[in-house]
Amino acid sequence: MSRLSRAPILVSCVAIAVALSGCQKKATGQVAAVVNGDEITLQEVNGALRNANIPDGAEKDKARAAVVQRLIDKRLIEQQAKAAGTDRDPEFLTRQREVDQALLLEFYAKRVQDTLRVPDKSAIDKFISDHPLNFAGRTIFSVDQIRFPVPADQSVIVGMKDLHTLQAIMDYLTSKGIKFDRGASKVDSAQVPPQMMQQVLALPPGEPFIVPTPQGVVASVITGKEVQPLAPEQAQPMAVQMMRAQELDKVIQQRLKDARAKAKIEYQPGFAPAKTTK
Repeated sequence: MSRLSRAPILVSCVAIAVALSGCQKKATGQVAAVVNGDEITLQEVNGALRNANIPDGAEKDKARAAVVQRLIDKRLIEQQAKAAGTDRDPEFLTRQREVDQALLLEFYAKRVQDTLRVPDKSAIDKFISDHPLNFAGRTIFSVDQIRFPVPADQSVIVGMKDLHTLQAIMDYLTSKGIKFDRGASKVDSAQVPPQMMQQVLALPPGEPFIVPTPQGVVASVITGKEVQPLAPEQAQPMAVQMMRAQELDKVIQQRLKDARAKAKIEYQPGFAPAKTTK
């Protein structure tokens, strides 16, 4: 038999072997279920149970069985999506990379943070004293706000820098055909980075401040305030959290700087950053 004539038989054998390997998977040990050859592990089930907010007193066996069924449904839809070629769609692949990257960075940051030392009491007390707006002078600001989607043309945001009232911003957005929502809200100075809070408080009364968020752009004007100091039992853990977050940012930025210095980066013409002049 020639090599050419044997090729189809070889391919068929490989396909059968793959199919048999899928059929040989068993729902035993660390595997809760097998769906068309795809395993659903106990780790997946336990993770889903933790996120299910199961009420106290619920029968654990029934709750677990219901969770397993939901995981099976998701796996079946996933298999259908793959069969339709969705996992090869360029937009899907881009989004998948973004999600994977965000998750990887999150876990990397957690690993780095676990290596940071816990600040001592004197350092915590000094931090609390140095940041009154977050602790003893914590203030709840009443604000008048408008919210709108991030404009595709970033020059729209730049054009707001000379607008000094919320009404002027609303008129400007209307002229650009950008819809917005208006409402009242609260801003807790303890939840705002100190440097940003200082910049907001340095504005003249009635001057709006604009903050981009993942949900869109928010323009706000302070209309009132009420001082509500944090209790010591709240201040101490918050101070530690803020201090560790600042230290984590310093470490990550330094590692990024070191990695960039060692990296070989090539740009297609037109994609390189503009050269800065000293």
